[in-house]
Amino acid sequence: MADRQKEEMTQLGLLSLLPFVATAVALWLSPWLLPQYFALDFHQFTLVYGGVMVAYLAGAGAGVTLAPAVKQYESLLPGQLITLLAFVAIIPSGVFFFSLGAAWRHLIILLLLIYLLMRDLQAASAGVLPRWYAQLRIRLTLWAGLAIGLIIVRLFVWGFY
Repeated sequence: MADRQKEEMTQLGLLSLLPFVATAVALWLSPWLLPQYFALDFHQFTLVYGGVMVAYLAGAGAGVTLAPAVKQYESLLPGQLITLLAFVAIIPSGVFFFSLGAAWRHLIILLLLIYLLMRDLQAASAGVLPRWYAQLRIRLTLWAGLAIGLIIVRLFVWGFY
C-alpha cells in the first residue's frame, strides 16, 4: 500500500510541475516563437495555479494536524495565513489598496512553497509524514522553484515587476 501511495504521489507531483515548466519555457521562447501577450497569459495561469497548490499543501498539513491518531505538531494558524497570502498573490489588481507587480507575486508563491517544504520536512522528521514524502517534496520544490525563478527573471527583463 505504501509503495502504491508513493508511486501515485510521485506521478502526481511530477505532473504538478508541468504548468511551472511550461510557463518558464513559454516566457523564454517569447517573442521569438510565441507572441508576448500569449506568453503572459501563461504567467497569469501559473500564478493562480501556484496559489492553488500552496493552498492545497497548506490544507494537507491541516488535515494531518487534525488526524485523530497524530499528536498536533503545528497550530492551524500558519496554514490559514499561508492561504491568505497566496490569495493576495494571485489577485492582479491587489487587495485593500495593496498591489504587487507580477514578478513579486510569483516570489510570494515561491517563498510560501519553501515555507511549506520546511514545515513538511519538520513533520517528516517528527514521524508525522513518511520520509519518502519529504524527499519527494524536496525534489518537487526544487524544480518548481527553478521554474518560478526563470519566470521571475523573464518578467523582470520585460519590466513586469
